[in-house]
Amino acid sequence: MKRFIFLVVISLVFNSCSSDSETSKERFEFIVEYSAQVMVGGVIGITERSFAIGEVYTGTDNGDGTVIIRIAEHSELNNDCPNSWCYQELLEVPVEYLKLID
Repeated sequence: MKRFIFLVVISLVFNSCSSDSETSKERFEFIVEYSAQVMVGGVIGITERSFAIGEVYTGTDNGDGTVIIRIAEHSELNNDCPNSWCYQELLEVPVEYLKLID
């Protein structure tokens, strides 16, 4: 299980380094509570993160039943990843937990 989480986190880190100009960003609101394990970096490492109904995030619909939302802004800490202070910027969420906001 730890290996799977590690691979998901690494793939999200690499995806966060891609160009923002290739897809349009939209706003999504959680319509159901959702929890996921996210990498917060530093000594904390990986923790459980809950998203409440009504929280709004920017993201991109993958068209495959998932949406990638931005859960943290990019900073200099993430410039030279991977390192022990890197944190997760993006999260892939099943589309049934979100609705698109106009």
